[in-house]
Parts: sequence; structure tokens; C-alpha cells
Amino acid sequence: MGELPSDFAAILLVGGKARRFAGCAKSELVVEGTTILERVLAACGGAAARVVVGTRPADAAALPAGAVQVLEDPPGSGPARSVRTGLEHVPDDCSRVAVLAGDLPFLSPEALRLLIDTANAVGPESGAVFCDNAGRRQWLCGVWPAAPLRRNAAEVEPGAPARLLFTGIDVETVVWEDASPPPWFDCDTPQDLDQARSWAADLK
Repeated sequence: MGELPSDFAAILLVGGKARRFAGCAKSELVVEGTTILERVLAACGGAAARVVVGTRPADAAALPAGAVQVLEDPPGSGPARSVRTGLEHVPDDCSRVAVLAGDLPFLSPEALRLLIDTANAVGPESGAVFCDNAGRRQWLCGVWPAAPLRRNAAEVEPGAPARLLFTGIDVETVVWEDASPPPWFDCDTPQDLDQARSWAADLK
């Protein structure tokens, strides 16, 4: 599929209470020796900007060079407001923005390239998201046109759901057909984490 374009940015959302993990941040869970956040950041390594939004543990590892961490305004106000805050750190010349959960251990540059290519094939004002095996759109695993995303983000109130960010944007649904673990797979439960670790061990 080629390299990722230089005019896209990535916003990674790491907020949330992670109650099923006794308060441990899901993005800081380890899969094959690497935190999930580190894996997501590596997948977005070609982005013009990588913005991590949300609170991280005080003892979390430093972010790689070029990535920044910010806190949503107001704190704890949900994913839509987190994206709004993240967009303040996205360069104006970025035409596309990936909006990603911070607990996607199998996101890859190839998956992002597929999303970008799918959106571009429809038009510059279109977005693309992965859907899971049940056909549900994974709103926090997608790529969006920057301008309408900024317009929508400017209107969201604290507590608003993420889907309001995408109002009025044509969206293409993408199915991951590769045999490798799906990029949309997130670690919401301990069982999900066990599955991710099993898959990752098999890939060694």
C-alpha cells in the first residue's frame, strides 16, 4: 500500500477509568513486552503529529520524540471533547486526522493506509472507519477529513459522544480481511487482554 502520507495526524484517546482493570489505564497494559499505547504510537509513526489526549500514570514511560500529551478541557469530559482538545495541536495543513482509541494493540501502518486510501477513493470530504466482526462501526478506529472534523468538534459539549464529531461526514466502512489480528480489536476486558497476548505470542 505504500508509505503513509505526510499530511495526516493522529489523535490517541487514553482517558477512561478502566474499572475492569482495577483502575489500571488500558493504554498502559503490556502486550509482548510493549505497552499498547507504545504500539499504537508506533503504528502512527509516519504522522505529521501524534497527540495523546488524557491522563497517564505518573510512572508511565515518556512518549517518543515528536508525540505530545495533553489533557481534555474540561478534564473527564469524554471522547468528543478530547478530540476537540487534540485538534488544537494538529497542524493546519493536515488534511486527514486519525481518531484512535489508545487500547488498539494491533493497529498497524498498513491498517491506517487502508483507511486513508478508502476515504480518498470516495473524496477529500469523506472518512473511513473499521467495522468489527458483528458489523458495528468502530468510531475510534477511523480516519477523517480535518476541516469538517474541526467544525464539528467546535460545537461539542462536555460529555458528548464521539459520534457527534462525524455528523454530516460521508463515511465508508472498512472490513479487515487479512489473517492477522484485526486493527480495531480493543482491550476492554481482562479476557480481551488475554486474547491480545495470545495473538501477539503467535505472531512472534
